[in-house]
Amino acid sequence: MLKLGIIGAGKLGGFHAEKAIANPNVELVGVADPSVTARRIIAKKFGVETFASFDELLPKTDAVIIASPTFLHYSIGSIAMQAGKHVMLEKPMCSRLRDARQLVETARKNNVVLQVGHVEEFNPAWKTAKKALAVERQENLPMLINAVRTSGYTFRCTDVGTVFDMMIHDIDLVLSLTDSHVFAVDAIGFHTIGGTHEDTAHARLIFDNGSIANLYSSRIASAATREMQITTALGSITIDFAKRTTAMHRPNALVLKGEYAPNRILPDAVLLIAPEFMKESFETEVTEHPAVDALAEELNDFVLSVTANKLPQVSGSRALEAVSVAETIVHSIGKADVRRLKIAA
Repeated sequence: MLKLGIIGAGKLGGFHAEKAIANPNVELVGVADPSVTARRIIAKKFGVETFASFDELLPKTDAVIIASPTFLHYSIGSIAMQAGKHVMLEKPMCSRLRDARQLVETARKNNVVLQVGHVEEFNPAWKTAKKALAVERQENLPMLINAVRTSGYTFRCTDVGTVFDMMIHDIDLVLSLTDSHVFAVDAIGFHTIGGTHEDTAHARLIFDNGSIANLYSSRIASAATREMQITTALGSITIDFAKRTTAMHRPNALVLKGEYAPNRILPDAVLLIAPEFMKESFETEVTEHPAVDALAEELNDFVLSVTANKLPQVSGSRALEAVSVAETIVHSIGKADVRRLKIAA
């Protein structure tokens, strides 16, 4: 049984504690947080031992989940892995690429598992979409991807902007779709609540295989949305992560063979074909998935990675790529701010 500790007793730390207690392969040995109030809430709700410092918790564990503020991920993760503990870091892995790189290296040197909590990977709607895109992925065909992820302001994860807080999910998903590298990024973002971190952002990623991804995130939106549309020459797929639905819109074999190309059909035939063409030649299939506990599945993956010595679904090396792109987006937003300031001057 894996002896697990949780570092961070906030809302997300509480969720992780709940999943750990319910997991038959895990013994939750304790939760660490400097906040007396947070520790009392956790102790009362789950009946587990709590610690003011994670240094007190580490010796009792085989592995830890780090659900602290992002700016602490690097320091806590480094100390835990240097102590030989397997680590699952909540997303984002880090807000600086150099720190993320060092964490991956620390995991390698100490032969421990480093997993990052990109929980959308365990959403059944996403799993269905990836399977449906098998041909496009195998042949590395260009894709046009549009993703929207919005919510209201929660006063959580305020040490980073919406790119590292929300868009990072879609960055990770997009990077997992294509065996291609991002060679150009353009972005714009806006500070609304105050401070130095963007609350709304749009980024355009161009890949060297011709794919383009438009990513939009906002944490000050009037409604919550988690959607992505992926379009290729073979059709389109729309994923609603919140509703767990996957809608696939595909042309039939005759369309793909070019049988309906305008230069191959006589004008009289068009009059007969056109009225029912979309209905008869394209299929739309909507798959509604039952509710799953993605956070519990993520924990199962972590436990299996540790006990079976296998690579987790989202390893530190893979999350490193998402951090690299996210940092580039944030820098691009900063450059846009400088350009606007120069124009104003």
